[in-house]
This record gives sequence, C-alpha cells and structure tokens, in this order.
Amino acid sequence: MMVGDRPTRSFRPARLVVVATSGAALWFAAFAKAQDFEGQLYPPMNAPLEALFSLGRTLSFGTMLLAVVVTLTFGNGLNRIDWRNASMYIAAVNVFILFKLMLYGNYEIFFQGSFAILIQMLVFVVCASGYEKEEFDQQNHVSHVVQILYVFSILFIFTNVYAFVYFPSSSTVQASGRFFGITANPQHLAMSCALCAPALLYCLVHYGVRSIIGASAGIMSSCVLFIEYESGSRLGFIATSICIIMACRYFLDRRRIVYVMIVGALALPVAYASFYESISGLLRSRFLEGRTDTRSEYWISGWNDFLQNPLVGIEPTGDPPKYYFTVSSWVSAAYSGGVIALVLLLVFLFSAISYVFRINKLRTLPYIDQEYVDLHISAVTMILVLSVFEAVFLGVFSTHTMMVYLYVAGAGSLVGGSKKLLYARYRQFADAGRLRVGRQR
Repeated sequence: MMVGDRPTRSFRPARLVVVATSGAALWFAAFAKAQDFEGQLYPPMNAPLEALFSLGRTLSFGTMLLAVVVTLTFGNGLNRIDWRNASMYIAAVNVFILFKLMLYGNYEIFFQGSFAILIQMLVFVVCASGYEKEEFDQQNHVSHVVQILYVFSILFIFTNVYAFVYFPSSSTVQASGRFFGITANPQHLAMSCALCAPALLYCLVHYGVRSIIGASAGIMSSCVLFIEYESGSRLGFIATSICIIMACRYFLDRRRIVYVMIVGALALPVAYASFYESISGLLRSRFLEGRTDTRSEYWISGWNDFLQNPLVGIEPTGDPPKYYFTVSSWVSAAYSGGVIALVLLLVFLFSAISYVFRINKLRTLPYIDQEYVDLHISAVTMILVLSVFEAVFLGVFSTHTMMVYLYVAGAGSLVGGSKKLLYARYRQFADAGRLRVGRQR
C-alpha cells in the first residue's frame, strides 16, 4: 500500500492474522517432528494431543499458506523482497539434500519438501522481512519477528509444561529420564526452547515487568530454563542462562550493580556452604551422571563418511532413502551434501557474521533501542553456536530450522533498513562540511 512515494502501514488485522498463523505454524511443526520418532513415544497422551501429532504437518502447512494468502491480499509484506537474505543459503542446503534424495528414487520427499521450503521462505523470510522493514522505517520497534515467536512461545511452552505435568511417562525418555515433551526428542525440545529465549527476554526488557507482555515473557523465560534442565541439554541450559544473565543488566543501573555486588559478596559464602552440595548434586545428576560422550563419536563417524565422497556426500540409506542428521549442522551437511553443502553454509556463516558487526554499529543511532540491537546479535550468535553442536540448520518440517529462518531474516532486514539511515547521517555531516567551506569563501 503506497501513498505517493511513502509506504503506509499494512492493514492491522491482517498483520495480526499473519503473526498468529505464523506462530501456530511453528507450533504445529513441533508436533509434526514427532512423527519421525514414533517409536520413542511411550503411552499415548490425550485425544487432542494425539490428533496434533498425526496432523502436525498438514496443520503447519495450512497455516503457513493462510499467512501467505493474507499477506498477498491485505498486506504489503511481499512488496519488499530481499532474496540476498542469508536464510536463503540454509534453504539452498536443504533443497540440495532433497534433490540428492530424488536422484536415489525418493521423488515424493523432494517435491513435497521443496514446496514446503518455498512456503517457509515466503512466510518466515519474505513476509517477515517486509513487515520488519516496515516497522523499522517507521521507527516503531514492535518487531514482527518477536511477535511471531511470542505467540509460538505461549503455545509451545504451555503444551510442554502440560505434557510434563499430566503425561510424564509419555513425554520422557524412560532409559535416561530426559524430558522431550511434544517433540519426541530431547535435543529438538532444547533447541526450540533456547531459540525462544532471545525473543522472550526482549519482551521482558522492552515492555517491562509491570506490563502483561513483559511479565508473561519473564514467566515463560523461567519455564524455558526449567524445560532445558529437564531435557538434560547442557548446551541449551547454558545458552538460556547466559541470555537471562545478559538481560538482567537492563534492570541494573550503576547504584544497583554496586548493591548487587555487595550483597553477592556477603551472600556467596553462605550460599556456597548451605546449598553447594544440593545444587551441584542436581546439576551433576541431570547433566553428567550416566551420560556418555556420543557427540565426538558422531563427529568422527560423520567426518569419515564425508571423506568417502567429499564432493556430494554419501548415499542415503533406507527404503525410501533418507538422511538421518545427528549432531552438528556442519558435520551433517558434510556427509549428506559434501563440499557443495559446506560452501553454501560457509557463505551463510560469513553473511551472518557480517550481520552481527553491522548491527552492532547501529548502537550509535539515537533512536535505536539497545535491546532491539541485542535481540538480533544474541539470536544470530546463539544460532551459530548451536550449529556447531546440533543440526539446527537441517530439516524440512523442523521448528528450530524455521526459527533460524525467522531470526536471520529479521537481522537481515534490520541491516538493509538501516543502510539509508546511516547513509543519511553521513550525508548530513558531508553537507554541513560543504556549507562551512562555502562560508569561509
């Protein structure tokens, strides 16, 4: 929608529908992923959750299509397409792996998966980038990305806590006691929860604890930390804890920091003497005892598979042929897609790193909220760290992969939208310099 050369705000109800359907699509995709782990689901849950497990992919795909239709009909999100967004390189890796599966006879997964990735690009990259740029151009930092993730967090965290309370035997790995919730895999649960943390903490800082949104985001952040603990994911627990600690600095001015340091120095010896054994015992029993180092074994095995055919990776296994991703996006991409997939991921890596540095330069702009900058820097940094240890980039109907698309699209749109503002500030100084030179003459 344009008035002359000035873009207007999209139709507000349409934006809300896009936010709601996009968040619901992520939620349904979490149920859909459980279909790949049917043998790991123990006694069944209640009928509504069982229906979501069986219809997860269909519902996720349907809500994404609805978001695209609403944007095309009532919004202007598709008017600002940036196909250079770094998310496209991750999508290219997934499409290339699907293409390999087609060459080995799995035509169904190629056509269905490629179409699903196309719709995901429209919803979580093209539409999200357009709406995010629109908010930035109007200097209204009600981030479209955060709105989607806030809706998803409400649905995702509530259903996982519900499953933990009412269906503990159906949502926990019986051998290790690790909680997997509605995802049927503890690592997928941990990745999705960890990726909720930056958006929730942004809401907490931006809206404050006295608002409904801020208070609910704080409660959900605590639930995320609890779920990470129950899932037994060391990486997810540490990443979420670091995000929470970083967010606390917004609530502490210099005087409060001094008070916290004094109280901490006085209370630390007492806390150490009173609770060290119990707290260390809890952490040790959940994250260390009974855990073997399987990650390095998978890394070595995946690297050896890559060396067998470094150009395009190894052949898929099973009937129909499939690839099974274990740990590390980089190792999994290497043995399934070879050098071609690794080159695409390296291009993404350089683009993502450039996003971090360029977004950090925006701190000098007076009308940029610092928490808005921290949101994208922390999200992109967390994604890059997670990719080393988990296959967060790979998958078709994977909630964590769609969340990566969304976060990176938001960071890319912020970089693109800020270019003209930085250029305008440079032009302002340049014009002022020319005026001074003219006066001297």
